[in-house]
Amino acid sequence: MWLLDVLGSAGFGAVTGGLFGWLGKREERENMKMKFGHDLAMLNAKTDATIEIAKMGIEEAKNAGALLVEKIEAAAFEVSQKSTSKFSDTVKSMIRPVILGVLMYQTYSILGALEQLTGGLSAFKPEEVLGLYRIVVLSVTGLTATAVGWYFAARSSKQFDKLLEKWHP
Repeated sequence: MWLLDVLGSAGFGAVTGGLFGWLGKREERENMKMKFGHDLAMLNAKTDATIEIAKMGIEEAKNAGALLVEKIEAAAFEVSQKSTSKFSDTVKSMIRPVILGVLMYQTYSILGALEQLTGGLSAFKPEEVLGLYRIVVLSVTGLTATAVGWYFAARSSKQFDKLLEKWHP
């Protein structure tokens, strides 16, 4: 009977109530910790996502800015390539042929002067003449190929430009 007296006493009830109250509060704290931990994790995830989205927005803005700069530079280049007059086009197109003509004339003049000073090829031994002939032929062929290649490579093809305009107006 004494057990029923103890279990039915106010002291035991207070201790039991206090113990279960404390366990309940502890459980509540754990639940709150989990909930706040979850809320904090969600907030961090949202913040990270917002930062990533902002970074993507910055990258998009950078790319858009770079594309805009490229378009502006292309337009500026196109304007810079347009001639102001027929006369300037003629002068510009004649520069390379005139330079080539002057160089050819000077080369011919120097060779003519050397011919007169040395007495021509008769002043050399036959082996030297063959060696000189080989050097001259290779030099002239190489320089002619260089000059012609440079001249035509530097010119734009009007037909190619028209074709490009059809594809990229």
